[in-house]
Amino acid sequence: MVSTCTCPYGGTCKHAVAVTLEYLESVKNRIEVPSVTERDRRLKLLQELGEEGWIEEEDEYDDDEEEEYEDGDADDTPARRPGKAAGNVLRPYLEQQTQAQLIDLLDELAERFPTVRKALQDRRDLSMGTAKELVKAVRREIRELSAEPGWRNDWNDEGYIPDYSGVRDRLEVLLQTGHADEVVALGKELLEAGVRQVEMSHDEGETGEQIASCLDVVFRALPQSSLSPAEQMLWAVDAELNDDYDLCQGAEVFWEEERAASDWNIVADSLAQRLKRFNAKGKDDFSWRYRRDRLTDWLITALDNAGRDEEIIPLCEQEADKTDSYVRLVNYLKAAGRWEEAEQWIHKGIKATQKEWPGIAANLRDELRQIRANDKDWLRVAAFAAEDFFREPTLHTFEELQKAADKAGVRPAVRTAALRYLETGELPQAMPRATKSQPASAWPLPDTGVEETTPHWRRNFPVTETLIDIAIAESRLDDAIRWYDQHKGKASVWAWSGHLDDKIASAIADSHPDRALAIWKKIAEAQIAHTQPSAYERAAGYLRKIHHLLKTKGREKEWQPYLAELRQAHARKRRLLEILDGLSGRPIAEGA
Repeated sequence: MVSTCTCPYGGTCKHAVAVTLEYLESVKNRIEVPSVTERDRRLKLLQELGEEGWIEEEDEYDDDEEEEYEDGDADDTPARRPGKAAGNVLRPYLEQQTQAQLIDLLDELAERFPTVRKALQDRRDLSMGTAKELVKAVRREIRELSAEPGWRNDWNDEGYIPDYSGVRDRLEVLLQTGHADEVVALGKELLEAGVRQVEMSHDEGETGEQIASCLDVVFRALPQSSLSPAEQMLWAVDAELNDDYDLCQGAEVFWEEERAASDWNIVADSLAQRLKRFNAKGKDDFSWRYRRDRLTDWLITALDNAGRDEEIIPLCEQEADKTDSYVRLVNYLKAAGRWEEAEQWIHKGIKATQKEWPGIAANLRDELRQIRANDKDWLRVAAFAAEDFFREPTLHTFEELQKAADKAGVRPAVRTAALRYLETGELPQAMPRATKSQPASAWPLPDTGVEETTPHWRRNFPVTETLIDIAIAESRLDDAIRWYDQHKGKASVWAWSGHLDDKIASAIADSHPDRALAIWKKIAEAQIAHTQPSAYERAAGYLRKIHHLLKTKGREKEWQPYLAELRQAHARKRRLLEILDGLSGRPIAEGA
């Protein structure tokens, strides 16, 4: 017997013996012992323990040693681990056995292993000329497994994950024995039950993985079924349309095979009729819009593969007003080189969606920006970047604005106006616009041509955090300190700005070490004041930064006196003293 256990005893421990005795008792009483599936989380745990060195691997030898053992005497060959090659190793032995010996062997295995007995019984039933009983058993197992939702409690690792390995194995047996139609029929029932079960489950996706592994077999069976090619394709389309939980991953194998245009034509006609009959709910129903869009996407795929490209854009135009799928229409118009129409639909779509579906409007705005870039209209591209900046003034939007203004050749004027906005809140729209008689206007960018409807958040000016970020990025450290001091001066006494404090200290550590040290000390001491172990750990991070800076600047002699001050001021905080001793390199016992 070979065992692996996480207990500290090693070797064959009492836990392994207890498990073995329980297993033998179950076999004796003909109680079915469930098999561990490849997806079982305990296998992953054992693997992780092995990688961390908690579990020693046994009988390790490399490929060269393995060849030596194969060439040597059989008695010297170490026991092999079971794997993919196990069948090849056993085959010569099995071929040497008589029919009676093989029957005895199978009989013995069936007695010892319930899964073997079940597999042999399934094949026996099929050999009698009908799959009816096996199909009935699979259907019953699906019904029983799907009756309870899967769940997992991450706090104690308790839960219930249905084991569909028996269903998967039986579907494999049906497929291998030529009963593809039965597998496909069961697949439909499995998908319906599985979607309901996953919808109610509260786990990490294990229930869905179990069901998906069975549906993989179904999609392999689909091409072997008696359904016509077009019917097979419609079956796969329906499965994916009804699947909201990515259970039909195995459909990729089915779609890898090239399909005839004539079959795609049949699929397109069928989906088009279905779209006409689609229940007419209001487009404010998100679920309705989502399901209709998915059906339309499949219809477009079918039309494309059937060679009916001319029908795609009219279909997209029809659906844009029904489901607000303007982005899809614009992309097809752009692909067809119909730029003027694309722009018209962009404006129409923004107007239709900007209130209820601002995300769609934002995507359409980006499409228009891309059209301007394709036209090399850099001034309007920069105007879009400017709107982004004034809506959300961050370091990122400022840098994007500067890049766009560079391409348009107007960076100095745009930069000046953007910084003025951050300092005063004055929008450049209030400044004089560029004219032929006055080309050097304060604001050289035109309108984007799109009405800006996204509300601007009310801000307090100056926007010191962004001004600090820009100053740091441009290595204007004196300006960064100036804006930082102004920020601290206007901040509420209760406001927490540890992230900003750390950012400025890290930026000026080399140029202004005393100021950086003062900031880090203040942060660390504020954390210590919380009198919580977690806060002490956070404080330790800033104390390490202080030590590193002192060491870098050749001032390490200041380190131990500072720690001594902290020890004296917080002498009653035992956990903090342990952390300080660890930072100083002193043994904890000595620090006590």
